[in-house]
Amino acid sequence: MRKIVLTFLIAATATGVAVAQNSFSAGIGANLYRYDTTYLTALSASYLHDLQEGLELNLGAEFGITTSENADGDTVPSFLIPVNVGLNFTFPQDTVTFLFGTGLSPVFNFNPDTSDEFSFLMGPYVKGAMRVKVHPIMSWFLEVQQDLLIGGSDWINTSTRLSTGINFAFPGNGGS
Repeated sequence: MRKIVLTFLIAATATGVAVAQNSFSAGIGANLYRYDTTYLTALSASYLHDLQEGLELNLGAEFGITTSENADGDTVPSFLIPVNVGLNFTFPQDTVTFLFGTGLSPVFNFNPDTSDEFSFLMGPYVKGAMRVKVHPIMSWFLEVQQDLLIGGSDWINTSTRLSTGINFAFPGNGGS
């Protein structure tokens, strides 16, 4: 599986070099992980690489944190690190770009001071987003993503991510 993903990424990156519409997104939000824990997404970052008109490669990760009180009365953190590897289908207009994305999301969950100290889940995702151009190289985005995660003690898990932030087009590439 790793070999297939790596081959896809290399081929997609090599194909997209001629178009070179690259951008970077940074944001904050919330992750409703398995609908039993809400994580504050303190940092969300994505590298977006245009493969052709209306199609971009999405490589991104988030860092989420939440706290709970253990049996001793101490506040302990839990960390969530979801990663995205996928494709975004963009529908640009004058000032607004809509997009639909899909791909694969590995998720790492760290829970110190619990019996389930580390868990790994992975599965497909779909997302919808809107980018509003606020500057020639900057857009504000609003995004909703639904994950179907396989693994852990429940085997089938769902998660919803909500995020907002800024998308920066690299100089000389225009904007999205």
